[in-house]
Amino acid sequence: MYESVATRARHLPPTLDNHATLLSLALDMSSGSGVLLDWPPDRRVTLLESLGRLLAEPRWASRPDTDAGEADQQLRAGWIRRAGRQPFGRPATPGVLRVEVVAGDPVDRAPVETRILLDGRPVVPEFFARGPANSPDFLLDEGLLRAASEPREVQLAEAYCTEGCCGALYVTIRRDGDQVLWENWRRPSTMPGSREPAPELAAYRFDAVAYDAEIARAETDHSWSWPARTTARLIKAGLVERPDLLSRWDAKRGWISRGFEDPDTTVVTFEYAPGLGSGKPDGIPLQFRWVVPDDGTAPDAQAAAALRRLAKEDPKTYGQVCGGNRERAEELGFSGPSVPEPRLQLPAEPNDTHR
Repeated sequence: MYESVATRARHLPPTLDNHATLLSLALDMSSGSGVLLDWPPDRRVTLLESLGRLLAEPRWASRPDTDAGEADQQLRAGWIRRAGRQPFGRPATPGVLRVEVVAGDPVDRAPVETRILLDGRPVVPEFFARGPANSPDFLLDEGLLRAASEPREVQLAEAYCTEGCCGALYVTIRRDGDQVLWENWRRPSTMPGSREPAPELAAYRFDAVAYDAEIARAETDHSWSWPARTTARLIKAGLVERPDLLSRWDAKRGWISRGFEDPDTTVVTFEYAPGLGSGKPDGIPLQFRWVVPDDGTAPDAQAAAALRRLAKEDPKTYGQVCGGNRERAEELGFSGPSVPEPRLQLPAEPNDTHR
């Protein structure tokens, strides 16, 4: 089926929708589950190259700029401009770790994944296949893929329905002399869709210098990002550096990322309870959501403005209660909670519940 679509793609009209479909296909063949099919030698690379040449032709390459009308199509056009050439670069080199952040089609509400390839094969669909790879907000912004002498267990993916239902994929990362070791894999005991026991996964060793360089490259490469997402990352970095901006209001940082329903907004969440700023909360905290629309200025300027506002104004006066029970909200003088954002693939802290 992949081959039929790729070889006949030239017969499709060069619409924005078709461009998005072919780009999604290419991203899957480049670093997603499509890599794992039983391809004849070099056939996958050949098909990717043919798709790359097709989408680079003027009649296709001009569509994101000429077809963008409605809001959804504008989102899609921006995504094509950012990700349009990503799957057509050099393939992952066998034997070398490769980390690719892939943002899917925003109109389909596709997640942003931190795709990890070992020996050229994507880890999450091969070893887990119950949900997408975790977000870069979690794995890269939190530095969880960095290797230290102290072992660290890292969640690479969680099932679509949550870990408590269908599990998650974990690996332990540690530095061992001039090498980095990935070992003690942990995942559901059976294969997806069957009762067959899942085989034990082997440990992987990497040259420490090459490993550190690849993780550093992935952490600093934000070419996949868009303004609202970049604003969110900068706000989060500012609050990590200055937690007092929230603690002065008896608040604590939650997840911070783009909006789910409107990816061109930045969403800042935080918890509040009297005494939380000093580490001694008086009762169960409430969760608040502050939506920051993209005002068209540079992301660093928007993030700086948001941090200045947090320094001067209590965020509980402009955020909305989105979590906690109604009785607790009324006890603390608030209405709500309002309906929260749908579940996001972007835990802000280890062991976050992704809500």
